[in-house]
Amino acid sequence: MASPQTEKGHVRIANELWNEVLRRDFSKRQQNLILFIWRLSYGTGQKDCFIERFNLLELAGMYKQDVKKELKFLRECAVLNWDEDSMIFSINKNYHLWQITPNKNWDSDKFNSLIHQNLSRKKVSKTLTDDSVPENKKVSKILTFKSELVSKTLTMQLVKYLPTQGGNAVVTVNPASLKTLLYTLKIKDIKDNNNNSNPTREEVSEIRTTNPFKYYEQNFEPVIPPAIVDKINSWLDDFSEEMVLLAMERCLEQEEYKRKWGYINRILVNWYKNKIMTPEQVAEADEKFYSKKNSYAKSQPQSAEIIPEWFKNRNVKSDDQPKEGHKENEQAELEALIKQYAGGQ
Repeated sequence: MASPQTEKGHVRIANELWNEVLRRDFSKRQQNLILFIWRLSYGTGQKDCFIERFNLLELAGMYKQDVKKELKFLRECAVLNWDEDSMIFSINKNYHLWQITPNKNWDSDKFNSLIHQNLSRKKVSKTLTDDSVPENKKVSKILTFKSELVSKTLTMQLVKYLPTQGGNAVVTVNPASLKTLLYTLKIKDIKDNNNNSNPTREEVSEIRTTNPFKYYEQNFEPVIPPAIVDKINSWLDDFSEEMVLLAMERCLEQEEYKRKWGYINRILVNWYKNKIMTPEQVAEADEKFYSKKNSYAKSQPQSAEIIPEWFKNRNVKSDDQPKEGHKENEQAELEALIKQYAGGQ
């Protein structure tokens, strides 16, 4: 029977940090990485940890192609400290520098009310009921006084936080401004890496198509609905971004009335049921499908083309048709009859 005890080891993490992890809109993969690094650092009595190879981070429940991408994102957002040379990792305790969007459902007042309710259930320690302790001694109000709230400066307004090279959060409220700002920052990064030269068309195209959310906004809806955001995030827990993008590209190949999220979702459901998890497996499945389709078409009897008789004889002149000279004789006879009757003869 399991009997976990703190005496056997525990992770000491400040409640403020736990609150921030809950408050920010981390993906499941990102949360797993944070917890994994905390376990190896604080969980072993150290401020940081050593992870020799990237594939060891697959233990946190990610595909290998997503590990490095998530590490770089968390580092750019000032959540993760990572030295690539020594492979030393730690979580940045200065959470006010974290550049991650807040969870849209977060409510500090409700959360603190829950904390207060649960702290009020805490029984007074037996040491406080000893005769040497005054009767009016109570548990510290620092823990239970409801007005002791988490700072509202972080949650007064639901805003977007974007990574910048300077390390300070960039705040914007308008979603359209957010997309423009993010695209501008990416272009600036490319220019800096290329000694301030203009980025190539291929590099700009790469910026526009590597993020499923941006790709959806560029090709399906200018402002992505929150429900679609949740569904894309849900699929990103099962597939890589490359696979979600591939499903969107497949949808764009269809007729315009089919270019909707429902069609993308059906593609992903089909891949998931058939355990198709990589672009290579998609190509193999396509090859099998078309090979089977062509084999079936070849096995069907080919019907001979029937050409109607009237089509064959469309350019042949019939003997029944009146000739040109015959028409002139009829016209002369008709004029003679009219002249005859007009003169009363």
